Amino acid sequence: MTAPTRARVRGKKAPHLAQLDPRALLAHESNLRTSLGDLTELRASIAASGVLQALTVVPDGDGHRIVAGHRRAKAAAEAIEAGEWPEGQPQTVPCLVRPDMEGMAPAQIVGMLVENDQRADLTESERANGYAQLELFGLDVAEIARRTGRTQKHVSSALKLTKLGEVATGAADAGKLTLEDVAELEQFEDDPKAMERILKGVESGWGVRHRVQEEKRKRDDKSATETLTEELTSAGVRVLKKPKDWPWNCAAAKVEDLTDADDQPLDVEQVKTLEGFGAIIEGSYGNMRAVIVCEDPDAHGYKRTKWTQYKSPAQKVAEELAKREAEERRQKLLDAGEVRRRFLVERWGSAKAAKTLLVDAMRAAVVMPGFYDRAEDEMVAALAGGDPRDGLTAGADRLNRLLVARFVAAHEANAATVAADRYSNREHLVLPWLDRLVAEGYELSDAEKTWHAELVEEEAERQRALEQEEAEVELEYDDVEGYEEGADGPAVVDVHLPEHDVEPEADGEPTAAAADPDPCPEADLDAGEPAADSDE
Repeated sequence: MTAPTRARVRGKKAPHLAQLDPRALLAHESNLRTSLGDLTELRASIAASGVLQALTVVPDGDGHRIVAGHRRAKAAAEAIEAGEWPEGQPQTVPCLVRPDMEGMAPAQIVGMLVENDQRADLTESERANGYAQLELFGLDVAEIARRTGRTQKHVSSALKLTKLGEVATGAADAGKLTLEDVAELEQFEDDPKAMERILKGVESGWGVRHRVQEEKRKRDDKSATETLTEELTSAGVRVLKKPKDWPWNCAAAKVEDLTDADDQPLDVEQVKTLEGFGAIIEGSYGNMRAVIVCEDPDAHGYKRTKWTQYKSPAQKVAEELAKREAEERRQKLLDAGEVRRRFLVERWGSAKAAKTLLVDAMRAAVVMPGFYDRAEDEMVAALAGGDPRDGLTAGADRLNRLLVARFVAAHEANAATVAADRYSNREHLVLPWLDRLVAEGYELSDAEKTWHAELVEEEAERQRALEQEEAEVELEYDDVEGYEEGADGPAVVDVHLPEHDVEPEADGEPTAAAADPDPCPEADLDAGEPAADSDE
């Protein structure tokens, strides 16, 4: 080992340069750096050119302790051990020995701060820990700032960082938290969970500021809730936990949204301390408020005045029962519909029987042509005894039978739609259709009888509504000053079209044939078609 060399000492406490073996140097127990980092490049540089910048050391017993230069000392020692030291050069490094700093821990720490800040920056937590050590030696913020060349605000913020825990110091070291943000975080020093929520996943100081604002709002809301809770409890009001799905889908309801059995509003002041009542605290952003509620209005016989999705247990049972009954009824009506369709085919599935409905079928085709769109081809085929597409080439008689088949099939499809509780704009046609079937010999099932009775009541209600509407219109006319029926134009005369077309003779009198109620008394609706298509 090469012996260390010393420069000539001017005085016992005077700083002086010395060449010292880096392997013999002692690491400082208060070294601010928690990690020396990657020394690969520094070691290569020292192996090539040696250490050019002197380390700062203080005498320590028979050796020397490093104040500044831990990385250089370590890299140099590694290069010597690995045989990478420059050939022919003494295995020492230049050191500025500072006897004047011996035993002066604060001065040594200041030296570390200043020297390291002029090189690779210390992390925020390393720098903050250095300030904290100086504070332990009795230096105040102003003195620490003076000695390190920093502002007092910087030193004060760094000292606060040391009190915020590992999560905060880790964020600061990662560059996600600036010392300027530390002052905002200080108010959450006593709430580690809030601190963790603020710093978790943030990428910059702006993210921290957003989280701080959220946590401040939560803290303010919590404080306001505690104050309200104390006031309500003192007044004898129970404070209730906010129910799940409040306020639109839970049993509880605001007292202001309730009336008694006589539809009279409830007095909040009179009921708030009664059994079954209490207060729910809600709101945010400094607008917390207590809402007096009834926990179970249905049990107390109160009525709700606001819409709600909530269903009481009794309502749910009733709805489930109604649902099952509706499904059972629907199935029974479907079963009856199968029987009813067989009746239709037997009653009007022949050419001769179809003639009896021809005029009605023609009238419906003229008055409501869209009604025929409801007819199902399968039903039409069963009634007409063939493919509905025969109409593309059929003659007049075959077309007449197809028309009747579509008429019957359209009525049946309309009835099935209404029976299934689906919307139909021709619902009013179902009752007369069922009445016609009964008149033709069809016997309604029990489910159809119930349905028929409902249709009768609905039709009566519809007629009452029409009469009411007509009465209101007449009343409006009566209120018009000077109005007289027919005064402003010709009188309205009801025109009744004849049941059958009438062809007048030359003298204007109808022929006997024209007055025949049967439009085709001798017609064979299947005339001209193959014998195989005959139904008779």
